[in-house]
Amino acid sequence: MIEKLRKYVNLDRLGARIPVPADAVTALSLAVALVGVYLTWVGWPAWPFIAVVGALDVLDGAVARSRGTAGRPGALLDSTLDRYTDALILLYFYRSAPHLLIYLALLGTFLISYVRARAESLGLSMRGVGFMERAERILYLFAASIVGLFVEGALAPALYLYAALVNAAAAYRFLAAYLALKR
Repeated sequence: MIEKLRKYVNLDRLGARIPVPADAVTALSLAVALVGVYLTWVGWPAWPFIAVVGALDVLDGAVARSRGTAGRPGALLDSTLDRYTDALILLYFYRSAPHLLIYLALLGTFLISYVRARAESLGLSMRGVGFMERAERILYLFAASIVGLFVEGALAPALYLYAALVNAAAAYRFLAAYLALKR
């Protein structure tokens, strides 16, 4: 999804204008997500925090590439803090959805990333395999949080669908990787 955005927006040129290092942008994303947990629990809507976290997620890599500082340590930091941020975003909905649903959504969200990382550590290329990549997940939760504001009772079904989609995506990615390794 981010590759499609790059066709229309020069993200690296935008990243060059950000006056802080890429790792600081990544850390800021985590800080926004963390503050968002408290503020959503006291009544603020989730969508502004999801939007900012999503924008910062796109920008951290653009900053690193534009400055020539992209590398393995930053990639590790980014991936690790992204998992924390994913969990924090799901906590925005903790008070308005069954806790088991949030757990299942978290499980699928993490497994998508885990299966990719594990398969790639075994020598497979998982780029473009499956659906519900991080940008798609953030966009989905952003849209669900907005719909939930305007349509009474719509948030819980949207979260059930999210949980189903991320777990199906994790299972699909696992099956694709498993079959590729069996060949």
